Amino acid sequence: MNINLTLFAQALAFAALIWIIATKIWPPLMKAIEERQQKIAEGLAAADRSQKDLAQAEV
Repeated sequence: MNINLTLFAQALAFAALIWIIATKIWPPLMKAIEERQQKIAEGLAAADRSQKDLAQAEV
């Protein structure tokens, strides 16, 4: 009987952990990742523009 109660308590604790991660930790983490991706994309676009400007200036 103790094994069943222990298993139930562990499953409940795991479910609570998943819920906390999904509601409190995951959204800010994904927001930070998306902001970082946007910043990197802007940097790459600026580098491409700079290369094109340099090539155009050399001609």
